[in-house]
Formats: sequence, C-alpha cells, structure tokens
Amino acid sequence: MKKACCVALVCLGLVLSLAAGAQVKLSELTGNNTSACAAGGKLPGYCKQAFAGQTDTRPGVATPVFDAPAGNVSDEDIHGYLNQGGKTKIFANFMLGFCTWGSGHWCHRNVRTGYNSNDDATVAAQVEDLRRRHIDGAIMSWEGYGTSEDEAALRFQRYANKHYCKGAQQCDPMYLIMIDGPSWAYSVKSTGIPGTSGAGCGGKNGGAYEDCVIAHVRNDMCSMNGTHWGNDAYLKENGRPVVMVFPEEGVIRPWGPAPSWEDVWVHIAEWNRDLPHNCGKAPYNQNNGVPLVVFEHGGGFMHRASDGAYYWVQVAGTDPAKSQYVFNVSSPSTVETLEQFYQSAQKNAGKMVWGAAFKGFNSAQAAWGTNRILDQACGQVWMQSLTEGNRFYRDEALPFLQVITWNDYNEGTEIETGIDNCFTVSAEVKGTVLEWKLNASNEFASLSTVSHVEIYDSNDGENLRLIDKVPAERSGTWDLGVLPAGTHRVFVRMVGKNSILNRMSGPAVFTK
Repeated sequence: MKKACCVALVCLGLVLSLAAGAQVKLSELTGNNTSACAAGGKLPGYCKQAFAGQTDTRPGVATPVFDAPAGNVSDEDIHGYLNQGGKTKIFANFMLGFCTWGSGHWCHRNVRTGYNSNDDATVAAQVEDLRRRHIDGAIMSWEGYGTSEDEAALRFQRYANKHYCKGAQQCDPMYLIMIDGPSWAYSVKSTGIPGTSGAGCGGKNGGAYEDCVIAHVRNDMCSMNGTHWGNDAYLKENGRPVVMVFPEEGVIRPWGPAPSWEDVWVHIAEWNRDLPHNCGKAPYNQNNGVPLVVFEHGGGFMHRASDGAYYWVQVAGTDPAKSQYVFNVSSPSTVETLEQFYQSAQKNAGKMVWGAAFKGFNSAQAAWGTNRILDQACGQVWMQSLTEGNRFYRDEALPFLQVITWNDYNEGTEIETGIDNCFTVSAEVKGTVLEWKLNASNEFASLSTVSHVEIYDSNDGENLRLIDKVPAERSGTWDLGVLPAGTHRVFVRMVGKNSILNRMSGPAVFTK
C-alpha cells in the first residue's frame, strides 16, 4: 500500500509539473526561423520573392534536394561538438552579391535567393540568425573598395556596432574580410594614394599584370585599413587585423621570380609593414597593426608572405557515380582533404589555423562550373567535417573554424536555409501508449545528425507544452497514462544538431 501511494505521488508530481510548463505556439516550433526567404506564406519585408529550394535532377544523385526550402532549424550550440569548443571562434563565410531584379548589374548571374545582400533589413536578419545559431562572426567575401559587397560588409559592421558591441574586439558577432582574388580583374573605387590603383587587371599579361595586381591589392589594403580594420567589430589577433585571400590562380606562375604570385605577395607584405606611412592620408593611414594575411589550404602555410591558412571545400568532379562520395574529410581523396589540412597545420605551429565545416557542394544551378558535386549525405558530411578537428585538437582548442558557407546558393554550400537530414516524424496512439518513429527517406539518414526528441502536449493543437525530452533514437514509446483527464493532442519533434532542420509529427489524439 505504501509503495502504491508513492507511485501515485510520483505520477501526480509529474502531471503537476507538466501542467506548469510554459506554452509555445506550434508555429514557433515548425515555422521558418532563419534569415532565408521561405518557400511560401507571408514573407518578411526584405524578401522580394520566395525561395523554393534547389534540386539536382540528374540520375544517381544521392541527395537531390541540395538546398532545402527554409524551415525551422536547430540552434543547439555549435561549439558543444568540439573539444574545448568554447574556446574555438566559429565564423560563417558570407557571399554578399545576391540581389533582386533591378537592384544590381550581376543579378542574372546569381541564383535567386529572394533577398538583396546589400540591404539593412537583410543584414539585420542574418546577424540575428547567426547569433541564434551561436556562430561568432562572419567572413565577408569581398570584391574591393566601394563595391556592393563592400557596402554590405559595412552594413554588417554598423548593425553589430549599434546592437552588439561592448568595446574593441568585444562584439557578438565579429567579422573579417576574405578578398576575392578573381575580382582583381575589375575596376573598383580608388583611394587616390600613390602606388595604388583601383583599375581592373583583366586582359593584361606577364609583368604588366603583376604590376597591376600589386597596385590593386595595395588599394584594397589601404581601403580596408581606413574603413574596416579600426572598427570594434573587425577581428584582430594579437592586435593585428586578419584578412583572408581567396586566390586568383592564373595568368602568371604561382612561384619563382617575377612575374609570379609569390612575388606579388612579397611586395604586398612589404607594403603592409607600414600602412600609416604608405597609405599616406586620412582615413587610410590609421595605425591598426600589420595585417595577418591568411592563404588557402595546407600550401598556404608555406607561402612566403603567409601568417596562416584556411581550408576550403574541395570537389573531385561532376560525375555523381565517381565524385559525390569523395567527402574530402578524411583520406583517401583525389584532392587535399580536411584531414590532410589539419596534418599540415600540426607542422606549422605559430601560424593561424582555420579549420572548416561544410555540408557539401552542388553547382547544378550555377552560371559557372556547372554540375560539380560533393553530396551532403543527409547532413552526415556537415557533422563529419565539423568534428574532424577533434582528432587533432584533443587537449587544446582548434583556434578558428570557418563554416563553408552561410549563403553560397550558387554552389550549393549554404546552411542558411537549414540542412535536411532526410528524416520525418510520425506518431500514433495505441491504448495509453504513444508510439513515435523517425522515418528515413534516404539511405544516408543518420542519428548522428539528431540531437534529441521532444514530446509535446496540447489541448487545442496550437498551443503546445513540452512534456519530455528523450535521447535520439529511430523509434520510441511514451506512457500517456500520466497525463490528466481530457483530450490531448500529442506531438513529437525531432531536434537536429546545429543548423539541421527540425521536424514535427502531426497530432496524435489521446483521450483519458
């Protein structure tokens, strides 16, 4: 009798605690909570059109929907997957050239995301989404002084300054610039400083090309020194601003005497040693420290002018039968893997290391390099790449990690809309037992992409109350007998790992 009484008291306590839980709207748990434009419904003001996702219709593609329609994504703390993750600074790479019809010359070259990157409301939504997902900052893919990409980066700077800065290097989020090397072919705004030029270098060759690029990059450096590097929100390491270089790899040879890219960067390194003097006039002659220049891949560590290196997602080819499963996370691969990059980093102590996380790559809808593919395997590539550094950074933190990318819809690497892990959720009532199941629509669906499962109770199907959290499993049961008398609509929600799309079952009706 005493035991039965205790059980009853435990059940009563559970029921009372469940009844006291805070309510949440069903729409909050299922609606689009990203900065991306949704596939339908009421769109925010900065979205000029819907984005329905992107599909690769070629036979044999493992994950045909490579950019999912925007949905409800997990905001679980991304740092928690890394060894000493609280010390790792995680930045997402931003593409800043997306625009709507009539708002930019290059609109026809880009996938239609529905928004204009160079817009205050777009930037505000993206900053808030970054913060919600616990991402520390943004890496701005930048095409030069006075470009729309430069203006978009400054909008990000101003929004962070206004809302989330406590002082120098105390902003959440921070940002830095990645110079887009191919953009040196085009003219940008000139600083007017002797030895610099905003002129484009397209069509030049040999020594004339090298001289043009040197003057152009000097212009880049002075403009960044004047408008970006002195800002509280711009990332510095040991008092030195960090700038990445996405390489231009053609026209002149990579190494050796002039004309060569090696010689270009030797000249730029000399220029950067005294920007207050070389940049000559306000606002470009500030003393913001000598910039740290970070180059691509393991070879970037060996560059004569290098202060560090970052990894960038590599793609083996265009044939789904041969290329899509080369995940470039661990060997073997036909190109440098993330594993090999970390091995190179271990041999270059003292230089900046930027690891990488990426969901995959698919350029089926791009206007260039069409049909290159690295399949995302229903979110497995995202989780594998995100945690690959744990093998190399066990007792110390990986210093920096770059998410590739926040919003490159052209090459299908974006995580902005959320990553589909190929699960849906079903739930049904049998007697007094709730039975739920994660239903896989693809052989690559994996519990490694699932954080946990939540169970909700509702009286009206709209206002829900969380009643339990259970570990990630493909199926499970839950005793409904503990619920109070009445009619209940019970929902089961799969919560993904960070940036994975959450999924909700329909209501399972139970009457007691």
